[in-house]
Amino acid sequence: MNTNGRFRATPFAIGAFILSIITGLLFFLNFMAGMSQSTQVWLSSLFIIAVVCHTALNWKQFT
Repeated sequence: MNTNGRFRATPFAIGAFILSIITGLLFFLNFMAGMSQSTQVWLSSLFIIAVVCHTALNWKQFT
């Protein structure tokens, strides 16, 4: 298994998750609603990609 890919995918997934939480809270609290809504959409897409990469690289541990 490519440990270099795992080394990059896990922090990428964690970082995207944290950013998604922050922008989601900003969107929920109507703080800078216009900016946080578009940012939330893009970061959610980034988070999905990160989770797919992380899952693919660590599939053996899930089965």
